[in-house]
Amino acid sequence: MKNFLRQFSVKQIVLGDVLLSAPLALALILAAEPITQWAGGPGATFYLVVGVVLLLWCVEMTAMAINERWMEKYLSLMLAVDVTWGLLSLALMVWFAETLQPLGWLLFTLNVLIPLDMAWMKRVAGGKPQQPAYR
Repeated sequence: MKNFLRQFSVKQIVLGDVLLSAPLALALILAAEPITQWAGGPGATFYLVVGVVLLLWCVEMTAMAINERWMEKYLSLMLAVDVTWGLLSLALMVWFAETLQPLGWLLFTLNVLIPLDMAWMKRVAGGKPQQPAYR
């Protein structure tokens, strides 16, 4: 799997992350009230704030993908934010577990798995492939 990921650049993976996250962010912003009714959990304001933060993160990742120097300089910060977002989502999912309905579980699961998966893919693509040992 790592060899498959290494054929993509970090820029392509970051833009793929934006393409996955931006529709989710827009859905959370535009439909916060219906999502609250269907998903349960914390409330419309929470989903709206999460959508806005996620959309700002997408804008920031797009800017990073456009400027190669920024991406090289701040790749480790981008990975840390992805992992932090995933772990925070996991903690909130556990916190609101009693009030979540199936859509809420799905939204929180996506917010855990996508950032962690993208952080792993960015790390693999940004790392140098292992050179075979010479005998």
